[in-house]
Amino acid sequence: MKRLTTIFLMLCFFSAGATSWRLNNNPAVNADFTTFQAAHDAASAGDTIYVEGTGDQTHYGTLTITKKLVIIGPGYFLMENDSTYANPVYARLLNMIIEPQAAGTEVYGLFFKAADGSGNYHLQIKASNVIIARNYFHNLSYDRIKLSANIDNVTINQNYIQSLIETLTNSVVANNIIISNNYIEDRISLNNLSNGILTNNVIRHGFVNVYNSQIKNNILYATGLSDAFCVYNSGNYIAYNLVSYNLVSGGNYGPGNIGNVDMSTVFVGYPTQGSYSADGRWQLKAGSPAIDAGEGGIDCGMFGGPLPYVLSGLPAIPRIYEAIVPTAGSTTSGLPVIIKAKSQN
Repeated sequence: MKRLTTIFLMLCFFSAGATSWRLNNNPAVNADFTTFQAAHDAASAGDTIYVEGTGDQTHYGTLTITKKLVIIGPGYFLMENDSTYANPVYARLLNMIIEPQAAGTEVYGLFFKAADGSGNYHLQIKASNVIIARNYFHNLSYDRIKLSANIDNVTINQNYIQSLIETLTNSVVANNIIISNNYIEDRISLNNLSNGILTNNVIRHGFVNVYNSQIKNNILYATGLSDAFCVYNSGNYIAYNLVSYNLVSGGNYGPGNIGNVDMSTVFVGYPTQGSYSADGRWQLKAGSPAIDAGEGGIDCGMFGGPLPYVLSGLPAIPRIYEAIVPTAGSTTSGLPVIIKAKSQN
């Protein structure tokens, strides 16, 4: 028997007038495009581009987006979690720039890994009303996610982020930046002209330097630190967070913050990953102090709240997770094919 190599089960519904395109850089595959820039240039505003897996040895390069698009990749950690795809290969992109005229763009399920760790960027966001969800940002020499222009209403949620999130300069004005339900291994640093909501994240280094924002339902942990995450700047509301070290006096703290939490009591895969996947290890263990500890009784951390983190960043489309085709058929029985598919929220 052999497995089919098709990544996506194309059973999605689109708005009137929108077109979907298939991108695969394997010349043996009958896709619409083999390069990301060609797919972008041919698409019309509002179109969807489905990006199929490349693996780590090849990639789709750098993309500059100048029109509103929906981009959907297959996700990441596809060999580590159950029931992902029949062909569990991620789609790697080096860098992306979302220009102002691409307002409303949505990006899902890509694997961002720069070529050389030049310390530049994985993603530059210059447009408003952008959604960045269920992507993996690999860390090489502090490559980063940059808010690079005056923007409003950017949502960064359900991602696995090993790099940092920051405003490009002290003059950038970034309003209503929603950072939720992510694993963030580095820091969040937004200037005093910016504001947003940071909720239900797991933040590895515990460094959060923001202003005029709500910080709640997060789990912040680090080793070798004796005082709190840096969120006591002006205008912040800080509530219902679990922290692995002391809370600094004088912070604008609301209710429900808990300091000096032993993280081995919180996560199923801490301090070692054990048999869990890279993202699955951050699920809450039985009896975790983060259970029901958030605002309104929700769980703290990336798996809590109304938009919980999705393992492997699987996009919200139907997918083939098993497809088996016999090597031969017959004139009487035909060619019996077994295909198993699942939908994903």
